[in-house]
Amino acid sequence: MSAFAVPIFGRRLMYEPLLKFSALVNNAAVRELVGTRTSIAEGMPELISALAEAPAEIPQQRQGALAPRFFGLVTTRACNLNCAYCGFGASPQSESMNLSLAVSGVDWMAAHAVESGRDTLDVHFFGGEPLSAFEVVEVAVHRARALAAHHKLKPQLEVATNGAYSENRARFVGDYFQTVVLSLDGFEKSHNRHRFSNVGRGSFQVVSRTAHILRESQTKMCLRVCVADDNVDQLPEVAAWFCEEFQPSTIDFEALQPTPESERAGLRPPDPYLFADRYISARRIALEHGVEAVYAASLIDEPRLTFCPVGNDALILHPNGRLSACYLSERDWLSRGLDLSMGELSADGTMKLDPRAIERVRRLVEPQSRCRSCFCRWTCAGGCRVNHTYPGCPETYDDFCIQTRVITACLLLKELDLESLADELLKNRPAMEELALQSDDRLLIGEAINE
Repeated sequence: MSAFAVPIFGRRLMYEPLLKFSALVNNAAVRELVGTRTSIAEGMPELISALAEAPAEIPQQRQGALAPRFFGLVTTRACNLNCAYCGFGASPQSESMNLSLAVSGVDWMAAHAVESGRDTLDVHFFGGEPLSAFEVVEVAVHRARALAAHHKLKPQLEVATNGAYSENRARFVGDYFQTVVLSLDGFEKSHNRHRFSNVGRGSFQVVSRTAHILRESQTKMCLRVCVADDNVDQLPEVAAWFCEEFQPSTIDFEALQPTPESERAGLRPPDPYLFADRYISARRIALEHGVEAVYAASLIDEPRLTFCPVGNDALILHPNGRLSACYLSERDWLSRGLDLSMGELSADGTMKLDPRAIERVRRLVEPQSRCRSCFCRWTCAGGCRVNHTYPGCPETYDDFCIQTRVITACLLLKELDLESLADELLKNRPAMEELALQSDDRLLIGEAINE
């Protein structure tokens, strides 16, 4: 059993993520569960019965041959924007991927999909700005579609993009990609403060034009918002405007990851309690429009071992032919004491995967100490392995943990038809702090609980 309990206004929100079970109970019920061994079944038979069930499936560390859920192409580290918070180190001079290398990567993934009995060919594009190397994207896209047709696979092409390019390029994206993750940081003033060109011009007008073009296409458009202290208050209004103006499939709100660049620009992460409150309000508004608004660390539908590509057997090809488990730069990994390399691919199609490296990366899904006792361990699953749960990361909850814990509790309350209680929680800072800062959420049957 992997049961947890967090405080909600003098009661306890019980949660067993592997069973997808939650309940709001009073403290007496929790004391009965953890403090006695004889009268449990008599006092709370339904609750005990629910907690005693065996999980249908417990997430397990991957074993055996590498089985990537997608193949990623970092077509270039170059970018046509100079965003205020970006720590990628991108520049217009960064090298682009060799065309033969990109084709070899797509060929390998297509062969893997056929050998694995899959019905899709999944290729994702990253940067920099991936479309800064447009020829590489164009060749890889058409190669993937041709191979998918030949092998009777369904192409699943996804790109993470800034949208700052011509109308023709935007139409290409809308025509050929099944999913587009487009960065748009809200209203014009906020977006232009965050995301501007290499000559200092705001990118809002061209990006919103791209969003309008994608709205009219068949692609699933996800609008990704980087939330800082200057735009967090606007999230509900931004959600309403996005839904009415661009009609996206999804809106993804992610708090700013601080970098030296963001510090120099005077941009800071939002207060985590305020972020939780505004996100939940924005989510409700989006749902009223039939649009899903997500915070990626609080996905409670299915338990998971890992939040990101690391540990999911994702295979990502970089311009120099290196294969890794992460689209971030090697500099970022090494600064955290991580080696996420898994091999290399040559332009002639020779794939060299290191089995020891694959196992090393897979072992990174082991939870850090602060995650083991957190009720979000199977939903947040530690967040980004590079930026958040790296070896030697702090044992105390940080802002990412705090907002994740509050948001997850609110989503669980909503599932229990207690949305009004979630709203009450979000307006009560001491109650949020009591929940967010509880250091150990584990519910240990047969052991004492603090009064």
